[in-house]
Amino acid sequence: MASGGTLTSRSRPPALSPQEEAAADVAARVLGVGLTRSAGAGLTLVYPDGRRAAFEEATIGEQPDLQHAPRRTSDMQWPAPARWWWKITVNDVRCLARVREIFPMTARTCEANGVSRPADLPAAMVSAVPDLHWLAHMVPARLIGHPDVLDRPATVTLGRIEPAHREMTSVVPALEQCLAHGGAARTLSRLGRRRAAERQLYLTVGYTGLAPDTFDELVRAGGIPPSAPRARPGFSHLWVAPVLGRAVFLWSRDAGWSRHELYSQ
Repeated sequence: MASGGTLTSRSRPPALSPQEEAAADVAARVLGVGLTRSAGAGLTLVYPDGRRAAFEEATIGEQPDLQHAPRRTSDMQWPAPARWWWKITVNDVRCLARVREIFPMTARTCEANGVSRPADLPAAMVSAVPDLHWLAHMVPARLIGHPDVLDRPATVTLGRIEPAHREMTSVVPALEQCLAHGGAARTLSRLGRRRAAERQLYLTVGYTGLAPDTFDELVRAGGIPPSAPRARPGFSHLWVAPVLGRAVFLWSRDAGWSRHELYSQ
């Protein structure tokens, strides 16, 4: 038994995950709140006037795509497949999953041949490997290796392209589907059981969590979703935070949607 106020391993609150740390940072910057965590009670936001709100974070997408340090910029990080630091500028967000899949092979091939870009590989090699040909000629992303910087995760950012003229019409229906199934639904159910005047659900959205066109809308469009999520007793606030891009979105019953550009490029 513990004595002198020391927490036992059973009573000690678990450490925040990287996604929870990022969520806490966003909430602090947007709402000016603090965050506490107690064993068995979950996360709680604390407003400057002492009000408290239940707060839960859920991830949408495959876990390997979400295992990055808490965000401080608009960049995303991928593990280094070889030795060099690689900077990846994504021109077509809808191709992110394929770019991620072939990045390790591309980086290792470039490093083995001493070139910093896939387009600088021997032409015969590029033509013989469909993925390299696709990267070099379709240019869904620009990859540049830095041999003078070693053992650093790759940096992934959006190309400087004007926001698409899209209305984000597919975003809310896609989120509704996510809230009805899987981990997000379980988190929402847990949040709904907590006694609180405010229940805030924070969704960290990976690029594998939504259809490619929908994720593209979320990170490229310049506005806010045109419709509200379906009214649910489980939450009063819904945060939507894609892992790429500059914006985080917040919906509340009282104020509707708002857009918060928190990350610099």
